Amino acid sequence: MKRFILFLAIIISFGLFPLVTDAAALPEADSKHYTFAVIPYYTPEKIWKLFTPFVDYLNKTTGQSWKLQLYNNHEEFVEDMCNGKISIALAGPVPLGRAYNKCGVKPMLVALGKSGKPSYHSVLITNDPEVRSISDLKGRKIGLFKGSTAAHILPVKMLKSSGVRLSETKPVFLESQDRIVSALMAGELSAGGMKEALYQRLGKANLRVLATSEEVPNFALAALPSLPAKVREKVVAELRMIKPLANANHAELVKNWDDEVKNGFTEPGKDFLPSILNLYSVFWEVTNELR
Repeated sequence: MKRFILFLAIIISFGLFPLVTDAAALPEADSKHYTFAVIPYYTPEKIWKLFTPFVDYLNKTTGQSWKLQLYNNHEEFVEDMCNGKISIALAGPVPLGRAYNKCGVKPMLVALGKSGKPSYHSVLITNDPEVRSISDLKGRKIGLFKGSTAAHILPVKMLKSSGVRLSETKPVFLESQDRIVSALMAGELSAGGMKEALYQRLGKANLRVLATSEEVPNFALAALPSLPAKVREKVVAELRMIKPLANANHAELVKNWDDEVKNGFTEPGKDFLPSILNLYSVFWEVTNELR
């Protein structure tokens, strides 16, 4: 036995039998890591801060390993939804419509708003004292986030409904809704589009609402085909169990989650997908107008 141990020590010292120092290289019963990604409506840094608690909850409750995957733009996000690089994605209706059209991705759960409804409004706001109505925006700079339902598609639709074509304004495309807010506050824009919930969180008295959109489908979670059915069912069960609007303990549990996911979830109704596809058609109308 002593000779065997001596022999083993010799071959290790000469590098003939490499030691395994990386725990990841050791075989595991289940080393699968699932990915959760969010459409980049904020900067990656802010997405990381706001959604890390949500991913931590998935890690604690589902019995699986989850990691947060960040994106800089909508194109990469939608592409990875369809090529299997994302397990679960959170996105607004237009990106979901794009993914459904591209590869058949369907909503799994819909996020609830503060009202308890799976819907929201977009607003067109201004910080310019000379702008009193949408018609005053002709020839002025308007902040938009390209491809976003709340900060692009709906604001353009509101302009059009008020008789103002986007081509009559000076659209400025920024990288996130946060950037739009910053540009507005700096006086670099005359108006900007964003989700109503974001405007309400700002609490800025000098920001005024010029128009409010119709009610549209809220953000939704989509499980990609690469996610095993059992994992999907567990995620749905754990998220459906949380009732922050009705249970104080649950509200405390989610207090550090992003506002998009801190009010609970519900199953998508029969009209949810058709509503998404309707907004997707509006997206193409708006996109073609810019060409």
